[in-house]
Amino acid sequence: MLESMEGAAFHYVCLQEDIPFVQLRAVSNFIGERDKSKWLIKEAIENLNRELIILINNMFNKE
Repeated sequence: MLESMEGAAFHYVCLQEDIPFVQLRAVSNFIGERDKSKWLIKEAIENLNRELIILINNMFNKE
């Protein structure tokens, strides 16, 4: 399960204003003891970037 308070607010505003939206998020760490040495920020950003490129390509390369 992934929790995102910021994402909920984003979705709410877009729905209220009838604005199309999409949210892509990356996960760098698990819930638990706050040990930043275990966070995988570089890997999360790489994964997010890869999936964003795929999403954009799919959106604009429809045939």
